[in-house]
Amino acid sequence: MRQLRGRTLLWLFIPGALPGTALDAFHVLSGVERYASPTLLGVAWWVPLLFGGAAVVIGYSHPMLDPLMHHRRFRPLFSSVLGLAWLPLVYLISASFFDTLTKTLLIVLVYCNFWLLTGSDWQNLVFSLVTAITGTLLEMILVAAGAFAYLHPDLLGVPYWLPGIYACASQALGDLGRSLYYASGGLHETQRTTTLDA
Repeated sequence: MRQLRGRTLLWLFIPGALPGTALDAFHVLSGVERYASPTLLGVAWWVPLLFGGAAVVIGYSHPMLDPLMHHRRFRPLFSSVLGLAWLPLVYLISASFFDTLTKTLLIVLVYCNFWLLTGSDWQNLVFSLVTAITGTLLEMILVAAGAFAYLHPDLLGVPYWLPGIYACASQALGDLGRSLYYASGGLHETQRTTTLDA
């Protein structure tokens, strides 16, 4: 059981550490942000660890907290992996030429479509809200500490659209975490879930 759980955590860490860091590097190259001490492609050495750790926390917390929310949700692994494609879309929007309010509205629109297409349950709205608040606060702290900076901030060093990206990450990584959890360490829980076709 521990080996299966460790494998689940590893498969959650990888999308954050690799594609997540690549998306952050895209932000740097697009002039969205800059790091105080960049090492590779404009990002700091600790970015893969931060993004990988965030993916693990988001992805694993959702299936762990589902019973407390009286939430029954399971999606096939393939559908959950496809759901990760929403994240490059919101990164592209955030790096576009639009003004910050337009970017924010577009990212919110993307999240709403994502949420509607993957089940539209109130519990995931709560998860997304908590993730958006927590992630944005963490980035505010990092900005205040001088670890990195957004080149066009709106409030306390971060742009208005940032919580929307975290909300999308909550939806995508939360479903990936559920799929991995039920496929490895939590097979016994699948009887308590409802399969949602994407």
